[in-house]
Amino acid sequence: MTDTFVAEVEETVDAYLKRSYDSQRRHALTRCQGWDRTFLDEIADLGWFALAVPDKAAGLGLPLSAVGAAMVSLGRHLVPGPMPERLLLPALLLRHLDDGGSGRSDLSGAVVALVDPAAHGSWSVDGGHVRGEPAGLAGSMLPVRFAREADLLLVVAESAEGTAVHLLSSRGPGVDVEPVESADPTARLARVTFAEPAGAGTAPVLTGSAAERFVAELRAWAQILAACELAGIAVRMVEETTAFVQVRKQFGRPIGAFQAVKHTLADMYALASSLRNLCDVTLEDATSSSADELLVLAAVAKAYAADAAVRVCESAIQMHGGTGFTTETDLHLYYKRALALRAWYGDHEELTHRIGDSLLTGSQLAEPRSTS
Repeated sequence: MTDTFVAEVEETVDAYLKRSYDSQRRHALTRCQGWDRTFLDEIADLGWFALAVPDKAAGLGLPLSAVGAAMVSLGRHLVPGPMPERLLLPALLLRHLDDGGSGRSDLSGAVVALVDPAAHGSWSVDGGHVRGEPAGLAGSMLPVRFAREADLLLVVAESAEGTAVHLLSSRGPGVDVEPVESADPTARLARVTFAEPAGAGTAPVLTGSAAERFVAELRAWAQILAACELAGIAVRMVEETTAFVQVRKQFGRPIGAFQAVKHTLADMYALASSLRNLCDVTLEDATSSSADELLVLAAVAKAYAADAAVRVCESAIQMHGGTGFTTETDLHLYYKRALALRAWYGDHEELTHRIGDSLLTGSQLAEPRSTS
């Protein structure tokens, strides 16, 4: 896919959101923490969720980099809800199934919640894990985005035979979904607990080496999409702050005329621009990279994004003065989303350590291991 085509996907999504998604609608959706079936149906009708779904499963069959391009615009406009899950999970799983997904018509239109211990990185001490046992799945996971609202759960489980990927109903026997409070204004969270007979009588959709390949690619693309969303957030914060400092006055002058403000704004622009450029290059290279190269690309992009976007948001709040510390403003919604994404599949400190270890030892980038 060419750079031009990636840009067209982003521009198409951005143009629609500029027309139909204003601050009032954003606040309405964040008040319900991103869950609005009518809004999701509206997005589905536009074909966004089918971008990377294979042709055999009635999708558009575009590379996954198209999803990354869409996530930049979704981040820029702070669109809440299960957007990464709807854009990535069905498309990626359908690509890995033997029949190309032609027999899983339930997937492409489903809301799928991801139950993966690696989502919380290795710093988590209570995230939980899921085991695959002869009687079914066992264990729990906290938090899981939109688990209560999802149609299906995509579960990464470990067993004596290795990694397995399960797909089961969120309302099936042995599955308990308990809502928990969320500090992320764009997502509802829940604790998912599996007990006998959860998953009993239903074979995993992927096992062995096929499951390992899928899980590795899933985690890499989850990091890339998070980096793209963070890039969109950072770019928007620079735009909003640039406009604000030109109209906000102190001592009879716009505060943008003061040198300290100019320096801060320049630093914000440098961080946001470099992050955006890194995401563009990552999307360009990711679809043609080997499995090992993809892991490194994703980790580098997410490590930089997790630090840069949060720093840009913090500077934006500072530059807005008293207005910036009003928690009802858009600034704080963007900031809270950036904080939530910072830890998703590894923050900058964890990923930096993993990248450094890989470079020094010459080994493959290690998968995160939960301390629980």
